[in-house]
Amino acid sequence: MSKPLLFLRRFVSCPVAVGSVLPSSRFLVRCIMAGIDWQRVEAVAELGAGTGVITDAIDRNRRASSRFLSFELDGNMRSTLSDRYPSVNFYQDAFGLRAALEDQQMQGLDCVISGLPLFNFPDQQRRRLLTDIHDLLNPGGMFVAFQYTRILKPFLVSMYDDMETHFVWANLPPAFVYLCKKPAR
Repeated sequence: MSKPLLFLRRFVSCPVAVGSVLPSSRFLVRCIMAGIDWQRVEAVAELGAGTGVITDAIDRNRRASSRFLSFELDGNMRSTLSDRYPSVNFYQDAFGLRAALEDQQMQGLDCVISGLPLFNFPDQQRRRLLTDIHDLLNPGGMFVAFQYTRILKPFLVSMYDDMETHFVWANLPPAFVYLCKKPAR
């Protein structure tokens, strides 16, 4: 089954967890990747891998010595991605990010990329995940989220002093990319 059909099928079965009818466009992926200094990334996590469009870009851009954790709720998609990317550690639940780092004996992350539809989750759950991401980022670390609304922006502004917002028209639906940097202290 093609990636767009697989993604559409998953969206129809669980729109709260998926948030889009199609995988990310190459224009969206390019915008996400351009904001990250891959030479300084030793540990990266991807939240909401889907069909692996961004997983593939991360795997191509990251250093060979870096560590890569990816989270995907759908078991079939996660299994397919695990077969395709054997050097990536896959987990089911992005809300278990902190536990996954402990499992991998990792101290922190240099970059977290999220394609999760964060505003589809209950407020308390969303706040806990965003707080965990901020806490687990190393000094100077990047949190990159793409969303289909601006609703999340005020919350991100309250957490990060350094934030850029980009809008990618060439994606269905068009998306906002938030590039948030934790201070390097």
